Amino acid sequence: MAKNFLTPAETAQSFIVIGNAKVKMPVSKIIVSSFLAGAYIAFAAQLMTTVTHDMAGYFGVGFSSFIGGSVFGIALVLVLVAGSDLFTGNCLLSMGWLNGDLRTHQVINNWTIVWLGNFLGGLFLVWMMYTSNIWDGHGGQIGAQAVAIAYKKTQLTFWEAFTRGIGCNWLVCLAVVIVAAGQDTMGKILGAWFPVMAFIASGFEHCIANMFIIPAGLVAKLDPTIASVVMEKHPTWDLNLLNMHSFLIGNLMPVTLGNIVSGAVLVGGIYWFLYVKDAKTT
Repeated sequence: MAKNFLTPAETAQSFIVIGNAKVKMPVSKIIVSSFLAGAYIAFAAQLMTTVTHDMAGYFGVGFSSFIGGSVFGIALVLVLVAGSDLFTGNCLLSMGWLNGDLRTHQVINNWTIVWLGNFLGGLFLVWMMYTSNIWDGHGGQIGAQAVAIAYKKTQLTFWEAFTRGIGCNWLVCLAVVIVAAGQDTMGKILGAWFPVMAFIASGFEHCIANMFIIPAGLVAKLDPTIASVVMEKHPTWDLNLLNMHSFLIGNLMPVTLGNIVSGAVLVGGIYWFLYVKDAKTT
């Protein structure tokens, strides 16, 4: 009976082939594919925001975080099963670079284009949510949840954001490995879901998710009704601290760096060392 999964060694070898294909894609296709991935992640983030906006008061923070992670799990299912290019997953291109198959400029070019394409996808979803008035739901509480999540993210220190970024993409890239190992659709779906649920429930930071979550908070807080709901719940907060600087420099930069470290080194680098180095690629 044929097995329905690849061994870790077979999976690691497959990433060499996958990486070669990714860097050879036309730029136009990379942009469109990465736009889709950014939108898919944003759909999941919006779902998480809506589902959890009033849950903590009834079930507590821990269970609310678990449910948020559970519904966010659709993100990597859409990215990896439906198909698109996600920056955090593409950090595994480090395996091809370490193996000598990819040049440094090829990896950096791909990461840059995909990162920007993901950003566009996330911002497109911000526009959709704004024009749809979904944030006004439940007396502005859905929008207030979007603001609250964004505010908390932008108040992390550099090292908090950086290390949370490491934790996130360690799990995300392990999900990518599991999905690549799976040889049937349900196996891939479950492989994508569990690690993503774990990183959200744990409170780790994903740079592409934050490309939607924090701009969503920046836009939603401009609505006076939503801002008043936020301040009723959190009277000591200063919403002026949620701004472009705290987004781009305070959160997105350290989280992106942390995501690269774990994806390219702790998963890509280690799996290359264990299963590709000194082995003949096929």
